[in-house]
Amino acid sequence: MIEEIATVLAVHADGVEVVCFSKSACGQCKQNSRCGTGLVSKALPGRDHRFVIATDLPLVVDQQVRIGIPEQSLISSALLVYLLPLLLLLGGAGLASVGLGLGDGGTLAGAAIGGVCGFVLASRWAKSPAKIQAEPVIIGLVIPVANID
Repeated sequence: MIEEIATVLAVHADGVEVVCFSKSACGQCKQNSRCGTGLVSKALPGRDHRFVIATDLPLVVDQQVRIGIPEQSLISSALLVYLLPLLLLLGGAGLASVGLGLGDGGTLAGAAIGGVCGFVLASRWAKSPAKIQAEPVIIGLVIPVANID
């Protein structure tokens, strides 16, 4: 399970709305002031991700919870979104070039058609009712830590 800490924004009858903020890896090294990626991460604001998660836990606004998504769901989604269009792009280019004997222009057209077909198939497959569980779930509450001096 891939976990993240989220904050409850609102409590609804059927669940809760939570938000978590994406963290940039930049800013952690000493080259931060001279690195192009570090400068870009400073210039762009942090992005928040909001989810509505069904739960029967008695949660309140501003409470922190641990949310998670199964690794298998993430891996399957990545394969579906990246690998399927890539394979169809290469297959379309190979079919146009070797199978049909078309020139460079035909190979490019075959690759474009294969890639578009791959994205369309991935989109339809992801929306099918038989898809695996990809929604985040609430794993548990975050226990606040008291700092005693």
